Amino acid sequence: MRPAITKNKTSSGDRRPQSAFTLIELLVVIAIIAILAAMLLPALGRAKAQSQRVYCMNNLKQVAVLMQVYTDTYADVFPAHRNQNVDDNNITISMTNWWGLNILGLGTNVGGNSNIFHCPALNYKNTYGGVTWSWKFDPHFVGYGYNNFFLGFHPDGVETQSVGGIKFVSNDTFKRSGLKASASTLMIADCMPSSDDNNGWSSCCYWVYASWSGHQGVETNRHNGKAEVVFTDGHAETRIDSTINPPVDPADATVEGQINSRYWDPLQHSLR
Repeated sequence: MRPAITKNKTSSGDRRPQSAFTLIELLVVIAIIAILAAMLLPALGRAKAQSQRVYCMNNLKQVAVLMQVYTDTYADVFPAHRNQNVDDNNITISMTNWWGLNILGLGTNVGGNSNIFHCPALNYKNTYGGVTWSWKFDPHFVGYGYNNFFLGFHPDGVETQSVGGIKFVSNDTFKRSGLKASASTLMIADCMPSSDDNNGWSSCCYWVYASWSGHQGVETNRHNGKAEVVFTDGHAETRIDSTINPPVDPADATVEGQINSRYWDPLQHSLR
């Protein structure tokens, strides 16, 4: 006969405890993860902001191509900022007759579409300086402003602004051939509306009220204190407020209003 096989029973006193985290070890792991996240998230945020600036700059370069096509087509003349070929200041007309829409109409041969006017940093509601707004492809909320005072002030006529003893005159129309420094004359840049109603005009960087307090110049809040700017020769740069906007509104008529005017005025009346 075979001997009976018996299983050895292990008493509860012989069981080995299973490996597991203690509460303290778990808290240490959580703390390490939190520290790593705190270190990585700002870096990821900066990387995202950098990619948005690069995308925005590329947008402006493509818009500059459309602007070149426009001036090549229309006898070297820059477009009016609104109401092209209409002797009427009516704002309703401007909704379907403004510089962005007009140059886009010539863009079929160069791949133009309204997406190139959409800065990627403007995907949500934006609030700054008491103004809350969302991007739209219209003259109030497009977020890319044209140097309208100097390059195409129509239908607002001719305006003379005396700043620190120098007279700056707006141009109802302006030709590329009249540029004295195309590589340093602002054409289009980041811009915010001056109000959140249908009178914001973020399609225009208006030099007369272009200081930081006026919110009508180049907007340098969108990209962590920086702005993207494309010049009339088609190249684009990243600028901060002090290297593109005047420190005070030129409308104040003081000499400080001349500062950085060489980046706005195509005739270079002042080299400040």
